[in-house]
Amino acid sequence: MYRSCYIFWAIFVWFSITGGESKRQIVYNTIECSIKGKVFSKVDCQLYSRLAMNLAVTIGEQKADKMVVVCDVKFTYKDRQKITRIRNLNLEVCQMRKVTERRSVLGMYYNALRRSAVNFPKKCPFEKNTTLIVNRLHFGWQEIPQYLPDSNYSFVGKIYANKELGMELKLTGGYYDISNYSIYTKPLI
Repeated sequence: MYRSCYIFWAIFVWFSITGGESKRQIVYNTIECSIKGKVFSKVDCQLYSRLAMNLAVTIGEQKADKMVVVCDVKFTYKDRQKITRIRNLNLEVCQMRKVTERRSVLGMYYNALRRSAVNFPKKCPFEKNTTLIVNRLHFGWQEIPQYLPDSNYSFVGKIYANKELGMELKLTGGYYDISNYSIYTKPLI
């Protein structure tokens, strides 16, 4: 009797925590990256799951004094044909270690990068022949404003090093309500 009661409560608690509540989440559909200059010698990007991605960038034969990611995002809302664009959102990779307390789009990107950066140096410049790895980059649902409407997005990030375009990263996906979280976290690799 005691064991069946325990199992019932365990299943009830599990369903009430995971199954009953949907959360808004950033979902990835496609990813594409390409080298655009001589700064980087190798680039590899792939989706780890529908909610996380991996990125590995190898710096070539010269130091990267300053690395800046310039982002352009286009949101297309599902319930109406309205399009919102965010242009020239600049992320300085050397400033990534700074902790931001305020909730903002920029802070959301920095927090996600800080969690996912594997072997980033403590200070700039980035040494030559170094591979920088971002492992399982994802955005937590707590960081994302939950009041935004469902939308599809396209993201283009251009990474500049030493004021020269080094690579381009393109993502497509959406911002959706997810009720079955486990389907989206399942590895694709």
